[in-house]
Amino acid sequence: MRSILVLIFGLILIGALSCDYKYIEPIIVEIPDTGEPVSFTNDVEPIFQPKCTSCHASRSPILTTGNAYNSLMGGGYVDTENPEESIIYVKGASGHPGGSKALTAEELAWILKWIEEGAANN
Repeated sequence: MRSILVLIFGLILIGALSCDYKYIEPIIVEIPDTGEPVSFTNDVEPIFQPKCTSCHASRSPILTTGNAYNSLMGGGYVDTENPEESIIYVKGASGHPGGSKALTAEELAWILKWIEEGAANN
């Protein structure tokens, strides 16, 4: 009986420790105000090319030029009502994939501002 209780407690403990916590502290980087909205084509999509497409040319979301917008929007990776909870932002802010390919604070700020502005295909 005691070993069953220990086993149950151990499973509960493992389950509690493996919970995924998705809140990412907002990154404070000022994006220059040009009076124009952030352009997906000029400001956001180029961020993905050197850092993301080695994996995400064939794996969802597809982040190659010309495909990234539809893949992000159609796959639920962007949440314009809660921009900081957007999967594309959360994954980038968590250091995915890390190393030299990790997104910088400035790159993340561009992505976040684009989402906050409504994630237009511009």
